Amino acid sequence: MRDLVFVAIFALLVVFAIRRPFIGLSLWLWSGLFVPAHWLGGFGASISYNTAFALLAMLGYLFLRNKPQFPATGLFFCVILFCFHTFLTTQFTIAYYELVWLEWVKFAKIILLFIFLCLLVREKPHFDMVIWAVVLSVGFYGCVESLKFLASLGGHKIAGPEGHLLSDNNHLAVALCMTIPLALYLAKQQSDKWVKYIVWGIAAACVIAVLGTHSRGGLLGLLIVGGYFWLRSQHKMASLVVILLLGVVMLQYLPDAWFDRMNTLENVESDGSFMHRVTAWKIHTLMAMDHPIFGGGFKAAQHAHLWQLTAVNIGTFDFIPSPEPGEKGLAAHSIYFQVIGDQGFVGFFIFALILWLTYSQLSTIEKYYKSDAQTVWQYDLAKMLKVSLLAFCSAGAALSLAYLELFWALVAVTNGLYLHCRAAQVIDNKKNEAQPILS
Repeated sequence: MRDLVFVAIFALLVVFAIRRPFIGLSLWLWSGLFVPAHWLGGFGASISYNTAFALLAMLGYLFLRNKPQFPATGLFFCVILFCFHTFLTTQFTIAYYELVWLEWVKFAKIILLFIFLCLLVREKPHFDMVIWAVVLSVGFYGCVESLKFLASLGGHKIAGPEGHLLSDNNHLAVALCMTIPLALYLAKQQSDKWVKYIVWGIAAACVIAVLGTHSRGGLLGLLIVGGYFWLRSQHKMASLVVILLLGVVMLQYLPDAWFDRMNTLENVESDGSFMHRVTAWKIHTLMAMDHPIFGGGFKAAQHAHLWQLTAVNIGTFDFIPSPEPGEKGLAAHSIYFQVIGDQGFVGFFIFALILWLTYSQLSTIEKYYKSDAQTVWQYDLAKMLKVSLLAFCSAGAALSLAYLELFWALVAVTNGLYLHCRAAQVIDNKKNEAQPILS
């Protein structure tokens, strides 16, 4: 029955996607994050919803009459350059080519989504639709899992959908942290109070779900998000009281295992899990030192023979204490060391430039619209995108999530918002020559 209802809704959504390419584009992102097959058990699970919506979005753009201007910004070209660099690192990989190629194909599909987001998303309804796609996918999962967590009195440990990048509890926690500020943006844009309450509820459920994942990286991201809102709040005492009350309530649900895991943050040297990550960081850095331009290729260090071969020189970093490398290859457990090992120092430089340009564009938009921050949606969206970026950069420091689809989608949204604001200022400048223009 569930499959029949979902397929019927899918057929209806196809009609809307054909009429409006940006709807198909949003559904492309939604289906990639929501993973419909995870929720279906019959014939509906065999349909590739993501592929269908991707084709509809691309065809819709081809037949679109008044296409938006080409997204020619430094950020856009840096992402394309990074994708091209990953293609070269795949061709020159030191790992098994077939396995690395499969990883590159996955990343290329993400960049394809990034390109069409940059090409199509320009107006407020477009931006809101994309943000809704994130909130109704990752946020929905957060709601379901948080209810399970509360119903089990904290006994349910939350993890993501099987076979997905977010299947790992730590990865899901980061995605949830990135979704919370986006949900708050949507809540501020709503005129209907009940819709506003629902979106606030989704944000609160995501907070509970982050705690339920038992992820230390997720807790760090949550502290970054919460700290940002508290510092920017005009009612610090009231918000602090609310936070304390929520903390007291959550203390009644969180099991002892959660506190034991979080207590390891106080003494990282006694935490075997963290210290093995230090070893992985060393190996990925050594791999880049051996291959500074192209690195090892996607997940090269996770191949046991390459791990062992690189570990021969681990004495280079003896001044940093860590366990012996062992024989099994490990993931980088850091977006930064992941890119360094996979793509070399050249690839890492481009990746770092993408992070900086994204933050810079958002800061420029914030600064320009700050004087009218109470009424301008561009300011609100830029501010919340910046919080999501900070959550990704902080929590991702201990997780292998450099190729997370949600991150690259938000980079595309940032680029589209920047182009939207720049075009609007050009129009305004014709009315008032004294008005500055975003460069």
